[in-house]
Amino acid sequence: MHQGSLLVVGIGGLGCLWAERAHSRCSQFSDLLLIDADENTFNGSDEAHCLHLDAAGEARGTAALPMLAKHRLKEGMNNIQTLLDKAELVVVLTCLGGGVGSGASSEFASLARGTDCMVVSIVGFPFAEQPIRYQLAEENFPPLFENSNVCIKVSLERLSWQAKQRDIDWKDGAGWIEELVEGLLSTFANVGKINLDLMDFRTIVERPGDATILVGSGSTNSLSDIVKTARDSPLSDLQVDGAKGCWIQVEGGPDMTIYHLNQVTDEFVSILDPDCQVLLGARASDEMVGKIRIVAVVSGL
Repeated sequence: MHQGSLLVVGIGGLGCLWAERAHSRCSQFSDLLLIDADENTFNGSDEAHCLHLDAAGEARGTAALPMLAKHRLKEGMNNIQTLLDKAELVVVLTCLGGGVGSGASSEFASLARGTDCMVVSIVGFPFAEQPIRYQLAEENFPPLFENSNVCIKVSLERLSWQAKQRDIDWKDGAGWIEELVEGLLSTFANVGKINLDLMDFRTIVERPGDATILVGSGSTNSLSDIVKTARDSPLSDLQVDGAKGCWIQVEGGPDMTIYHLNQVTDEFVSILDPDCQVLLGARASDEMVGKIRIVAVVSGL
């Protein structure tokens, strides 16, 4: 793919944190755009393109004012339009319930779709103990869902539980979100043993019904556990049993064999509809010695 085809976008404080961590794993083949009203958000990454939604410098945020964030995004689009013009796949990471994420994310997704980009949105939902934020998130989720090819609703409660199990900070995405983004983007950026491209991705995600993305990784000695990890992924509440379409990428080390590939894919696909359309990709990388990772997009839910 040409340079600039893959774009990771963080919108709002938490979304920008997720985007920075995800991009750090795939910076060699993707661009990073951070959008927020808080200037402090932009201090962590020297590689990021930044859109400050308080360009007047008056330290005015957009807390609980999504229409204000949407308006400021439109005003600043000339500064980032070239990024969208080059991009073919945009991964949007955001959390609804605040002003920037709730207002700017759906507008950005709409603009990206307008340039014929594929849009994958990973969307955090507030804790139930935050009723005002949760209501704001519910009100602003539908337009983001409608403007995304794949839109994954992430429960922060589920994410925090997974983070506790792994003894890491939930605010960093519990390790799941960055692994998902890396696995997805590396599929398109690197030549594999069996290659998948954006046309394959489009074929699966444009099927009628909902779609979601699952990720699982582990040792080559525990292939069933890898599939179980993917099925129990915290990123979506959707049940994938009976899916009509599946795009699955398997990544392992140079020691990955046909047996490993067949075993993990057969076990994963067995939970789907018997007539499910399956598109398979596989690649090997030196850093995955002794390990297998699967990233699967399932659709027609």
